[in-house]
Amino acid sequence: MSDAMHQPLPYRDAFGAVAFVTVIFFCNFLSRVVLAPLMPEIQADLGFGHAAAGHLFLVLGVGNGTGLLLSGFVSRSLNHRRTVGLSALLVGLCALILPLAGSYGALMAALSALGVAVGLYLPSGIATLTSLVRSRDWGKAMATHELAPNVSYVLAPLLAEAVLLYLPWRGAFLLMGAVQVFLGLWFLRSGRGGEYPGRVPTPPVVLSIVRRPIFWTLILFFSLSVGASIGPYSMLPLYLVDAHGYVRREANELLAASRVAACFAPFLAGWITDRWGAKPAILLSLSATGLSLLVLGLASGSLLVATALVQPVFSVFLFAPGFTLLSQAFDPSERSVAVSLMGLFNAVVGIGLIPTFLGHMGEAGMFHVGFMIQGVLLLAALGFLPVLPEGPVREP
Repeated sequence: MSDAMHQPLPYRDAFGAVAFVTVIFFCNFLSRVVLAPLMPEIQADLGFGHAAAGHLFLVLGVGNGTGLLLSGFVSRSLNHRRTVGLSALLVGLCALILPLAGSYGALMAALSALGVAVGLYLPSGIATLTSLVRSRDWGKAMATHELAPNVSYVLAPLLAEAVLLYLPWRGAFLLMGAVQVFLGLWFLRSGRGGEYPGRVPTPPVVLSIVRRPIFWTLILFFSLSVGASIGPYSMLPLYLVDAHGYVRREANELLAASRVAACFAPFLAGWITDRWGAKPAILLSLSATGLSLLVLGLASGSLLVATALVQPVFSVFLFAPGFTLLSQAFDPSERSVAVSLMGLFNAVVGIGLIPTFLGHMGEAGMFHVGFMIQGVLLLAALGFLPVLPEGPVREP
């Protein structure tokens, strides 16, 4: 059926369909972030250092950005709903193939393909989500959607440790791949929303988007926030093991615990967005995340543990108001292209370059300096807040 026959609903009425899209996002994200808690074992198996580990996140990010750019061409042919299902199916197949990698080069190639498959999801996922829910409830819908990566952050270290009790690191990807293939096929059959084609990033559409200052401001905020969420998460196990004497199990337990409170942060961010607007939520996120990263680089002992627990809460606070603002700033016909373009920068910078930078800093024995530089950049980004509009989202 067309979306014209499925008008956007109040959040409560659309919750089941929103939850299905969120589960797809959860599994896509989990397949990517489980790499971090498994990294010490992968390094030992394939024999590479911290800088090389950072390069794995870079190829994953570049692959992700490539998928984001390709998503418009795919969704134009298939529509957004089918693109969401296809992404899940391809991620599952890539996760099943990845354990076959027997060398560092083969692992890089497999992760690059995984990144492309994951990248196909986001523009169509956001388009599908916003087609399901009326605009006044977008903050709640985005907060539910953002529950997916935050729960992934919690479960990835626990899954890694559970698998490593019985299997080599490759077993985690086999399990996730099988689940993803099943979900992808199910969503292609029964998923709702997004029953309209995407738009390819043609020069006129791209020019219309990139002329707006809010586009570049959101790129800055999202790139730094993605980096503040994924960068420390990707490198924290190595940082705790190398610089603070943790064993791998202790590091992964703290990594999982550090993301528990972050699961609830998007709902508070969504509530603030719906009530007062995106700017207060983004102000809180940038300032608190920047300060917590500065402390993370300086702390040790119990203060390090406390900061590791608090920092992720603020790092994920931006996404619900950010996606809500993006959906408000661009027409439906432009939205998926804007997400694709923005996601390219987010993926390359936040998923790729920032973990790579931290990996090189770790190779030089300066993980802590890398975290502090991240904090300074986030605080400096506060100077661009005046570009954002005031007030909550209004029904058009």
